[in-house]
Amino acid sequence: MPTTVLVIDDDETLRSLMADAISLLGVLVIECASADEALPKLESRPPIVLVVTDICMPGSMDGLELARVIWSRWPNLPVILTSGNAVIPEGLLPANATFLRKPWSLLTLHQTVKAYLPMLSISRF
Repeated sequence: MPTTVLVIDDDETLRSLMADAISLLGVLVIECASADEALPKLESRPPIVLVVTDICMPGSMDGLELARVIWSRWPNLPVILTSGNAVIPEGLLPANATFLRKPWSLLTLHQTVKAYLPMLSISRF
């Protein structure tokens, strides 16, 4: 079964860029435009091993609220939160979560994702 990462961002261009960059690591990427769209994906197969989500998104919940749902339902599922508008101090996140402030580089994104996928040794950036 492929390693699957869920990428959530309401900005279609940025979501596609993140998905393309992460897929270079040899993982399957599922894209969603909102937290509302992402929640059913988390409940289905294939199992998601990492979530990368923007914080500021439209819908019934934003990315941080989605992360809180993940931490309560799937406490071992790592989450990378990203935003250009919000800032989350490192000490406020669970051990298996990281905050990336936008704009980030593709190298930073790759390094952060790879930190949660240690079985992958591919380095293309």
